[in-house]
Amino acid sequence: MARRCRVCLVLGGGGVRGLAHLGVLQVLERAGIPIDYLVGTSAGSIVGAAYAIQPDAERITARAFEYFSGEAFAASSFSSLLPGSKDPHPGLVQNVINGVRKGIAYSNLLRKTSVLPGEKMSEMIACLLPDADFTDTKIPFAVPTLDLKTGEDVLITRKSIRQAVVAGCSIPGVFPPVEYNDRLLVDSGIVCPVPVSAARKEFEPDLLIAVDILNRIERKEEFPHGLDVLLRSETIACSRLNAQEISKADIVIRPEVGQIYWSDFSELDSLVDEGAAAARKQVDEISRLIRRKRRVFKFPRLDPRSIFKAAE
Repeated sequence: MARRCRVCLVLGGGGVRGLAHLGVLQVLERAGIPIDYLVGTSAGSIVGAAYAIQPDAERITARAFEYFSGEAFAASSFSSLLPGSKDPHPGLVQNVINGVRKGIAYSNLLRKTSVLPGEKMSEMIACLLPDADFTDTKIPFAVPTLDLKTGEDVLITRKSIRQAVVAGCSIPGVFPPVEYNDRLLVDSGIVCPVPVSAARKEFEPDLLIAVDILNRIERKEEFPHGLDVLLRSETIACSRLNAQEISKADIVIRPEVGQIYWSDFSELDSLVDEGAAAARKQVDEISRLIRRKRRVFKFPRLDPRSIFKAAE
């Protein structure tokens, strides 16, 4: 008797580039590739949560486009969130510095825990996700976060999905940490953008597919200031940690979205298209691995005569 291969999809972080995950999900859905478990970091947690609750990629895409092109988003702080440099390769620290250069509440970084209030993130998540608990999902789902108090990784799999996603998207310095069960949680993407190990430990899937939307490190010649050296070092460290983590996945899908600035919401169609294109390249290999990894359980054949003998 054969059991279907259990598939886990891990969606990495990367700001607005996370919309590329929608294209990936569309292709996997059309190809009939089942998703048994979902794990999402930062932007990946928003897409992952939406799909776990309602596994319909086309409908989720339409809802996302409606929100990001609507008045509610235009009126929010996100429409001008840290627009700074158009360098497509900034790290998290660079994002904060860009905001400072644009005059976004520099004093808040010294007097408060974040540039923007947590309510702004909560408002956006409320527009994108229904008010649901993890028990309401059709696909088991988890959100990785980082506890500032202990430095421990915290994988959220219980209670409010909105609260979990807000914590998972709270970029350090940009949004305040989220209090959760005596912990102080932030976006874990700065240390683990694509949490393959956490997904394997939690769900023990037969096949793990990771979607990596981070930028590749490109050669850079000049570093005129100490701050440039610091930012470059932070970007390299994050990239190396990510490379080690995604090497543990069975399949890695890499949408070509590095040219799109992390907060450029004018490229929504391109993001989804790139995600779909990257997924199509891997569909045949995913299908092959699913067939190969299918586990077969053999049950011993019983001799009918032994049943009667046991009854005597």
